[in-house]
Amino acid sequence: MPITREKKETIIADLKKLFEKASILVFVNFHGLSVAKERKLRGQFRGAEIKYKVAKKTLLKKALESAGFTDTPELEGEIGIVAGYGEVTEPPALTAKFIKAEKEGLKIIGGIYEARYVGADIIKQLGAIPSREVLLTQVAFILSQPVRSLARALKEVEKIKN
Repeated sequence: MPITREKKETIIADLKKLFEKASILVFVNFHGLSVAKERKLRGQFRGAEIKYKVAKKTLLKKALESAGFTDTPELEGEIGIVAGYGEVTEPPALTAKFIKAEKEGLKIIGGIYEARYVGADIIKQLGAIPSREVLLTQVAFILSQPVRSLARALKEVEKIKN
């Protein structure tokens, strides 16, 4: 049964709202993804401020254009949209982790990052970046090393004097 014009307009408006509030959008091809795996994926996203939507490509294209994204290429296959609202690296990381665990049915095909379309390679690179907490811990560790080295050197000098 075809979708009515009013329903299409509602879908476009919902997608536009989703795009405007999101910090990153990841486009995935979900061809071959079973319903059980899709539920599992949605469950993982639900706990992390991430939304997953599926829409017809024509409606998706119209929503992207109305949101101001005109440079998106033709998206191939059955398209799902992963929209992240928190940390930019989290949606690509969770998507890549799911793909690695399930090994089939989902493929990253690109996304919108910093208000422009980027390819799958950039999205995958964003997914490989550790979380903010991990990066801050690494910086703190790096900054503490010179102080530790100085303390060890002073302790060795003190041992030599005694």
